[in-house]
Amino acid sequence: MNDILFGNSNRPVIKKLSNRYFKAGKSRNIIAIIAIALTTILFTTIFTLGSGLIDTVHDQNIRKQGGDGQAVLNYISDEVFDNIKGNEMIEQIAYTKAVSYHINNPGLEKWRADMWFMDDTALKFARYEPTTGHRPEAENEIMADTKTLDALGIPAEIGATVTLDYQIKGISYSKNFVLCGFWETDSLSNIGRLIVSKAFVDNNSELLTYTYPEDNDYSGVVAAYVMFHGNGAIESKLHQLLAETGYTCDTMGGSPSDDNYVIARVSPAYQGSNFLENPALLISGIVGILLIMITGYLIIYNIFQISVIQDIQSYGQLKTLGTTKRQIKKLISKQAMLLSFIGIPFGLLIGFFVGRALVPFLMNGTVYASDAGVKVTANPIIFIGAALFALVTVIISVNKPAKIAGSVSPIEAIRYTENDATAFQGKKTSNKKSIHGAKIHRMALSNLGRNKKRTILVIISMTLSLVLFNTVFTLASGFDVEKYVEKFVNKDFIISTADYFNFKFGNSDSKNDLSTSFIEAVKQNPAFDEGGELYTTKILEEAFSVENGVTSNYNKDAEGNPLVQLYGADDFLLNSMDVIEGTIDWEALKSGNYVLYALTADDNGNIIDDPNIHVGDTLHFNHVQMNGLSSSIDNNFDCKVMAKVLINENTDTIRSTGFAKFYMPTDVFLPLCEQPHLVSFPFNVVDGMEADMEEFLSSYVEDIEPSMNYDSKQTYINSFNDLTSLIITIGGALSIIIGLIGITNFVNSVLTSIITRRKELAMLQSIGMTGKQLKKMLSFEGLYYAAGTVVTSIVFGSLVSVIIVRAISNSIWFFTYKFVIFPMFVIYPFLIALTVIIPAIIYRKIAKTSIIERLHQN
Repeated sequence: MNDILFGNSNRPVIKKLSNRYFKAGKSRNIIAIIAIALTTILFTTIFTLGSGLIDTVHDQNIRKQGGDGQAVLNYISDEVFDNIKGNEMIEQIAYTKAVSYHINNPGLEKWRADMWFMDDTALKFARYEPTTGHRPEAENEIMADTKTLDALGIPAEIGATVTLDYQIKGISYSKNFVLCGFWETDSLSNIGRLIVSKAFVDNNSELLTYTYPEDNDYSGVVAAYVMFHGNGAIESKLHQLLAETGYTCDTMGGSPSDDNYVIARVSPAYQGSNFLENPALLISGIVGILLIMITGYLIIYNIFQISVIQDIQSYGQLKTLGTTKRQIKKLISKQAMLLSFIGIPFGLLIGFFVGRALVPFLMNGTVYASDAGVKVTANPIIFIGAALFALVTVIISVNKPAKIAGSVSPIEAIRYTENDATAFQGKKTSNKKSIHGAKIHRMALSNLGRNKKRTILVIISMTLSLVLFNTVFTLASGFDVEKYVEKFVNKDFIISTADYFNFKFGNSDSKNDLSTSFIEAVKQNPAFDEGGELYTTKILEEAFSVENGVTSNYNKDAEGNPLVQLYGADDFLLNSMDVIEGTIDWEALKSGNYVLYALTADDNGNIIDDPNIHVGDTLHFNHVQMNGLSSSIDNNFDCKVMAKVLINENTDTIRSTGFAKFYMPTDVFLPLCEQPHLVSFPFNVVDGMEADMEEFLSSYVEDIEPSMNYDSKQTYINSFNDLTSLIITIGGALSIIIGLIGITNFVNSVLTSIITRRKELAMLQSIGMTGKQLKKMLSFEGLYYAAGTVVTSIVFGSLVSVIIVRAISNSIWFFTYKFVIFPMFVIYPFLIALTVIIPAIIYRKIAKTSIIERLHQN
C-alpha cells in the first residue's frame, strides 16, 4: 500500500500531523526524552567504559614494556638485527643496545638504572624523546629521565656533569658525561634509563661485543622492537618474519641449543584476548546489552502506550478521513524519531562523561593504575554504537503501541477506556462477579488485572534493578581477602634488599644481601612474633644442577644438566609450606639426605608440577661455579625427594621463574655453598601491632639502611579493598540508573491508569466513594506492584545468585561464594513507601478538576 490519498502525496500531511501531535504533548515528550536519554546514557556508559579500558590497558602495557612495538626480539646480536631489519614485512624497527646493567653510583639502591644506546625510532617507541634538550650526539653526551637524575643527586639542567661508575663485562669504569637532555619519568616505570650517543658505542665497540650466549652478560646485546605493515595476527607475522630470515624461536618449535634460535615474543600490549574466544566475556557482554535494551524497552514502550491512549480518539477520527493503518504507524514512528533526535544526543554526551569518570574506578580494580593516566578518547565507535543500540531500542519499543493505534476503529476509539486496551490486541475481556462485596483492596487488585501485560512489565522493570543490586553485593561479599592476600604474601611482613623487591636479586649486578643488622632490629621490636631466614645462591655466581629427574629447555650447565635453585630455609618457612604429596620426617630432613620439591599453583589453584619428579626419587646434585670462577668446594651429592610442598613465590623464593626449586634446612644447606646469600626474612607480628611494625620498617629503610626494603600484607589488603570498591561503585551506579528507569516506568504506568480511568473514578465518587477511599485504592494498587516486585526479585535474585554468580565465582580464584539476599530487603521498605505514596500524589493532582468536569471528559 502506498502513501497516496485521493491521488496526492500525503507525506507532507503526515509530517505536519506528526509535528502537531509532538507539540501538543509537551509534558509527555519531556518524559519520553528523559527515558530515551537514560537508555542512551546506559549504552554510552558501557561503550565508553569498554573503550576506555581497552585504550588504557593498551597504553599502559606499552609503557610497562618500556616501548611500543608489536613484536620484540631480545638478546640478539648486531648480525641478527642486520639480517632482519630490511625485511619487507617490517614497517618500523627500533634498535637498542645495552651498554651497562651495572651502575654503581650511590643513590641507585632502590631505583635501578641502566645505560643504553637507542636510535630515533627506539626513543619514539619508548617515549624517551627529550622534553628538554636534545638526544646525545657527542661521545661524552648523555640524557636521562628525571627520577634517575634525582636518585643520582644531579640537577635536571642542561650542561650538568653526570659522573657514572659502571661495569662492562665485569670491568669497572668511571666517566664524566655532559647532560644534553632529559624527560619526565613515566609513573609506570620501575627502571631508569641513561641514554648514550652512537659515538660512545662506536668508540667502545671492542668492549660491547656480543657474548651473551657464553656468559649471560647483557653488555652488547641488542633488542629490536618491530611494527609490521597492515593488520593480522602478530604472532603469525613474527613467525613468518623469522622463517623468511632463517631464524626460529620457542613458539616455532625452536630450542636454545639451535644456532639460529632467537628469543622473540609478541608484546603484551598487542596480545589482547579475542573477545569471541572468551565465552564468559562474550556472554557477559551480550547479557549486559540485552539488560539495557530490556530496561529501555520497558519504559519507552510504556510512554508511547500512554501517548496512544491519550490520542486514541484523534487516531480514530483520522481513520474516518481515510488514513491507513500504515500511515498512523508512520505518524507515531516520526514522533519517536523526533524524540530520539533530541534524547539520544543528550544521552551520548552525558553517558560519555559518566563513563569517562568511571574508568578510573574500573582501572583501580585491576593491575592497571588510574593514577598512571587514564586514556579515554572520543572514539566515534562509542557514539555510533550507543546511538544505534538506543535507536533500535526505541524502534522496537514504539512498534507495539503504533500497531495498537493503527488497529483501532473510529467507533472503538470514541468509546475507549482502559478495559479496551486488551481488546485492540485481539484478546477477550470478561466480567467478574464477587460474593465479597466491593472491598477497596479487592478493587485495587482487580484494577491491576485489567492490563496484566503492563503490570508484569512494571514489576519486571523494578525487579531488574533490585536483582542487579543484589548481584553486585553478592560479588563484593564473595571476594575473599584471605585468599587474595595469601596469593601474594602469606606472612605479615617480608624484609630484604631493595634489589630483591626490584626482581634483581638473582642478577650479578645485585651486590647486597639482606643485612643481619636489619633482621636483629626487627627481632628487637616489641611487635615481632616469629620469623625465619631464607638462603640460596645467585645463579650467575654459583648454582646447582641435577643430572636426572628435571626437564628444562633453558639454564643448563656445561654438561647439559638443568640448573635448579636450592634453598636453605629456617623451620618457620618450612613449617608454613603445604604438603601436597608424601610426608615430612623432620629429623630425617635435617640429616642432609633429603630435599623438599617445591610446587607452585596458578591463579585458579591448579598445581604446576614436573611429571619427571616423584616422591622417593634420588636426584644427583652437581655444585657448579659460574662465569669460570674457581671453587674450594668440590661438592656433588645425592638427595632423595621426601615430599612435594606448595610454596608462595613471593615469600619463599628470590622471585624468579624458570628453575625447579628444592628446599632443605638452613644448617644443612650452608656448608654446601661457596657463596650462600641471605635472601629474605619473612615474619609475623603480634596481633594488633601491624601498624607499629609498618611505621618502624618505613623509618628504618628510609633513614638507617636505604639499600634495604620491605613488603607487607597491608599493601595487598588495600589493593583488595580498591577492587571491592570498584565493583560496588560501578555496579551500584548501574543499579541506580536502572532503578530510576524502573520507578519512572511505575510512575508512567500509574499515570496511564489514572488518566484512562478519570471518568470511571469520577463516577465512583459520584455514587458515594470518598476521595480518601480512592487514594487508598490507588495506594493499594501501588502496594500490589511492590508486593509483586518483592516476590519476583526474591525468586529471580536467588536464581541469579545460585546459577550465574556461582558459575562466575568458579573462574575467580579469590572468590568464595556466599548466598546473599539482604541488600534487597534493605531496599524493600523504600520501594513500598514509594509505590504507596506516588499514586496518591498523582491522583491529588487530577482530583483538582471537579467531578462534573471529569464526568464530561472523554
